[in-house]
Amino acid sequence: MRVILVRHGKASKDPQVATDDARPLTGRGRADVMAMARLLARTGITVHQIRHSGLLRAQQTADIFAKQIKPAGGVVAVRGLLFDDPVDELARELALETEPLMLVGHNPFMERLAAALLRADAAQPPVWFATGSTACFDYADGFWTVRWVLHRELAGAGED
Repeated sequence: MRVILVRHGKASKDPQVATDDARPLTGRGRADVMAMARLLARTGITVHQIRHSGLLRAQQTADIFAKQIKPAGGVVAVRGLLFDDPVDELARELALETEPLMLVGHNPFMERLAAALLRADAAQPPVWFATGSTACFDYADGFWTVRWVLHRELAGAGED
């Protein structure tokens, strides 16, 4: 089993946006995510489905990835990928999945989920997720391992 965790791209901080849920990606955020999605597509990375938190910036990030890697199972909004959602149950459920997945969400959730998968201390996350970053984990023989971690500057996008 393989899971790719993605933190959404850089989002607007426009005070005119009514709620946090409605914050869209910035132009820079779109460019960063597109660069990462193109890189994954060029390397032949595939997933069966892309799941996102349902917040606009996560949906937009998932849609950009989907246009490049074309998941057979499509793009779906799911519960349990928000900032402070619990990670332990999801970590257990991911081990039961049979198809590779991409999960698009938020920090600190992504860093805590990575820690849970690796059985590490969430207070000192083993993987850092800048906006637009991705990390791939493989599950075999009862353990998750890190396959790779890519930050947006490696995909040809900018730094913070």
